Amino acid sequence: MSKNPFAFFWADWRGRLPYRRYREGEDRPRRLRALFFSLLTFVLGGAYLLWVTWLVCANPGWQDLLFLAAETLSFLLLAILASDAWNLRFHHPGGLKPTAAYEVDIFVPCCGEPLEVIRTTLRAAARISYDSFQIYVLDDEGSEQVADLAQSLGCHYLSRPRAGLSLEDSKSGNLNFGLSHSRGELILVLDADQVPAPEILSRLAGFFRLPRLAYVQSKQAFFLPEGDPFYNRDEVFYDAVQPGNDQANAVLSCGSGVLYRRRALVEMGGFATWNILEDVTTSYELLSRGWKGIYFPQALTQGLAPYALAGIYRQRFQWSLDTMRLFFWDNPLWKSGLDCKQRRRFLLVMLSYLVSGLAFPVFCLFPLLVYWRGTPSLLGQEAGYWGLRGAYLLATVLMFRYLFAGLQPLKQIKIMCGLFPVYGAAVLAALFYPPGRKPRYRVNNRQPFTLSGAWWPLIPYLGLIVLHLTLPFLSLWLGWASPRLIAVNAVVSAVIIWVLLDLVLAAGIKPHWRPARDPRLVYGG
Repeated sequence: MSKNPFAFFWADWRGRLPYRRYREGEDRPRRLRALFFSLLTFVLGGAYLLWVTWLVCANPGWQDLLFLAAETLSFLLLAILASDAWNLRFHHPGGLKPTAAYEVDIFVPCCGEPLEVIRTTLRAAARISYDSFQIYVLDDEGSEQVADLAQSLGCHYLSRPRAGLSLEDSKSGNLNFGLSHSRGELILVLDADQVPAPEILSRLAGFFRLPRLAYVQSKQAFFLPEGDPFYNRDEVFYDAVQPGNDQANAVLSCGSGVLYRRRALVEMGGFATWNILEDVTTSYELLSRGWKGIYFPQALTQGLAPYALAGIYRQRFQWSLDTMRLFFWDNPLWKSGLDCKQRRRFLLVMLSYLVSGLAFPVFCLFPLLVYWRGTPSLLGQEAGYWGLRGAYLLATVLMFRYLFAGLQPLKQIKIMCGLFPVYGAAVLAALFYPPGRKPRYRVNNRQPFTLSGAWWPLIPYLGLIVLHLTLPFLSLWLGWASPRLIAVNAVVSAVIIWVLLDLVLAAGIKPHWRPARDPRLVYGG
């Protein structure tokens, strides 16, 4: 290659660079467009934010300051997203060819899941096409049926209750118990409801020829009803955010379908026990110690996901509570061992919960306050607001088009905003669980085939929808605000109703399945 220091940039601009990474050349047009619209969004968003700041500072009211804070937090999230998610790293679907015959231990932790679910996972694990592996069933329920099942399939059965040990540290404690009773060089973790593909080890193990590689996380996939009403597929995260994280060595472990190097886990004292779940925190600690993680963007497991809103609430609350505990008590900004790119990428996930849990409620309540009081800082500046905000919004839409092409980013945003009660509660709860005080862990899939749920999660959505439908007319009738202001505000109310209705309809409509996707058929439930 030429010694000219500008050769790389010139060749890339002219399209003549001999790309070294898989799909790097093919992804270049999307990557350049994503970068352009990301920069445009950053510039227009910054201009809009400066204009709103100038208006609010000229006549500050508490509701306007809250609005400014919410807009600032949202802009910060978009700015980090724009700088991090445009450049993705891909891997060949076949993985890397192993250079050594690694011995692998497969850990299947369980705690009261239905027997048919565990049986399906263990049978699939036993069919994995790899030369040397052992399956360990880590049963925190101490079930006689699970013990018999493990024995019948040739699996090792380990149980803390049967060994006279407490269930301290929940899943992470269970995994560490398995770690102390096994010896394989690599460890594959499978949740009890995650059915592995036969080739999972042959496609992941070869990456461990890299000496400082601690783990490889494969893409997650689930048995889902038509339309995926709660966006459990999470394509933005698995097909854009994680490949972007891979580019910066900031891949998040998702707790299942992940292959670890034992030496890396032993060096840090085992799976992380500080948080409710071990996944994100374990990868966080390993990366801060100089280890590396890789994201393999192919689904090598398929499992269960909640199909009712109450189950979504429980699952997402635990995820966000874990993440926000890290934000408040072990923030990546001052976490030693992380570089700037890694800090930004961990902050991206944390800020997404903050925007959903704190900023979106402000956007929901601000129009209601305007209907009632009629005195925002934007009064008389509606044309400027729609001009700047509209340009900022259009640039954001175009940015998303190329950052998340074909990944339904709008659905992701609507679900993230719609779950604001969950994320808001998790943000507040995280403040009350400092180091030394750990939240209680709850198993999500003890009744995985329940398709109907409680009605109480719909209360905040129905309440807000009713208020946004009625207050404009009440304000006009009682003269609380000017007709022009009410008309402008009604557009915002319509958008909020449109966002919230998605979750309400998803919770109220019975899911429809194709036979191949119906978990009751796959698991025999």
